[in-house]
Amino acid sequence: MGPLLLSSGALFVLGVPIALAMSAGALLYLYLSGNLLLIGPATWFSGLDKAPIMAIPFFILSAEILSRGGAVARLVDAIDSLIGHIKGGLAVVAVIATMIFSAVSGSSIATAAAVGIVLIPQMLQRGYPERFVLGLIASAGGLGILIPPSVPLIIYGTVTGVSVGKLFQAGILPGIMIAILLCLFAILQAHRLGLDSRPPDSWARRRQALWDARAIFSFPVVILGSIYGGIFTPSESSALAVIYALVITARTYMRMGLGQLLAVMVSACATTAAILMILAAAALFGYAVTLSGIPQLVVDWIASLGLDRTTFLLLINLVFIVLGMFLEIISIILITLPIIFPLLAMFGVDPIHFAIIMIVNMELAVITPPIGLNLFAIAAIAKRQVKDLFIGVVPFYLVIFIGLIIVTYVSDVSLLLVRWAPI
Repeated sequence: MGPLLLSSGALFVLGVPIALAMSAGALLYLYLSGNLLLIGPATWFSGLDKAPIMAIPFFILSAEILSRGGAVARLVDAIDSLIGHIKGGLAVVAVIATMIFSAVSGSSIATAAAVGIVLIPQMLQRGYPERFVLGLIASAGGLGILIPPSVPLIIYGTVTGVSVGKLFQAGILPGIMIAILLCLFAILQAHRLGLDSRPPDSWARRRQALWDARAIFSFPVVILGSIYGGIFTPSESSALAVIYALVITARTYMRMGLGQLLAVMVSACATTAAILMILAAAALFGYAVTLSGIPQLVVDWIASLGLDRTTFLLLINLVFIVLGMFLEIISIILITLPIIFPLLAMFGVDPIHFAIIMIVNMELAVITPPIGLNLFAIAAIAKRQVKDLFIGVVPFYLVIFIGLIIVTYVSDVSLLLVRWAPI
């Protein structure tokens, strides 16, 4: 057990990529425990030989196509034409646009970057304080991993065997709830800061903006409707997402040149390859962790503490918050699941409910320094240093934390749709 954790931890601290660090630690443990090293390649392969994983590259590619194809700009323009005139309206536009694009991208960074590129300049131009703008966009981007389709939820379902479709259902209401909390806070802040409102757009302008954005508005309906309607599995719907994205952005890419489309595909492939490497390494790491007996030791230790369900969930949240400071999302999910998942039955925690608790914690992780990836993405877009975002993101962190407490202790927020509209 010691060589496994110490070697992987030491390599990660030294800056070795997490996939290589996990694989190296697992292989060292297998070698020292007398197991065949040939188990390594076989476990790597089996970790990726699962149908739900096929959805990951397709959802990433569809998000890249839409982001660079101008669809996000049309989405923002349409929402802005409807509510941008109210005080704090553009901040609400940012949250709603993020929520809708989340139902396309499945990625926190992709969502924050796509919406941020369009809205950060507009919000600064209308007098919103820079810290407020950057903190809002970075925080709202976390909805990309909660509102389906969500890449982390696909990974959770793949590792645990829980239905990905039910996990997608469970993420809808918590995602909407946190979006509403962010909108309310943004409006209150706009009034406190005394931000000016602009004149409302004419109805003709609104109709035109909505018509121009009709394709991106229908995107979540087509993709999620095909899943919940039983027409396609999540993996099949991800391929549909790519086709739909290509269709609605074809004119833009024809104008920009096919070289731009090739660049989009290269970027999506690089992102996918990084995720799949981590998944394969985590499969081997999980195998080694199970073989070492760590999960059983943790189960016995937790049982000896005499915790009740409420205290157990509080402890798990604290663990995730601490880990979110040092690890990225997928690594946290894959490293902790083999240890924590066996504990859920002991405390009567529904695996689907726990998945949403974990993902909301990951929403906090993407805006928690020093590793918070959304902070780096927004800092790059705004051409600011990451430290400039720390203060701006704190109020929104607290808002999402309130959402986490609600999701943790009111299980119906996650399970209502799963119970009343089973698929």
